[in-house]
Amino acid sequence: MGPLSYQFETADRTRTIWDPALKVGKLYMSLAQGVGELLRLPTGLTPNERGGCDVDMGTFQTFTQGMYDKYCSTDHFILRRLLRGLLVSSIVMLENGDGTVIRTPERETGLLEDKDDFTRSMWVED
Repeated sequence: MGPLSYQFETADRTRTIWDPALKVGKLYMSLAQGVGELLRLPTGLTPNERGGCDVDMGTFQTFTQGMYDKYCSTDHFILRRLLRGLLVSSIVMLENGDGTVIRTPERETGLLEDKDDFTRSMWVED
């Protein structure tokens, strides 16, 4: 039997920032890769030999900030909706690793209204 989850750990492997189901983790990785290509930003996410992902927190913070800035700077309805789930998930992961984004609340338009639900669903043990 293979792995049941897709663990996201800091690159130094001292902290798990998310441990989703295997298919959820793989989908997140695919979406992040596509958005990284769109934004021309590295994601900081590297699949590892344990069947999960190592996260370079500095690079991931830059990626998440870039995604946030794109979300806040566009009025394109579909682009905002496509980015939303990935962005909120990324913000929760970033915060689980003690990172943060510089926010522009007046441009968020309800982006973080579901963040508490995401945070509860993405809970990891310290």
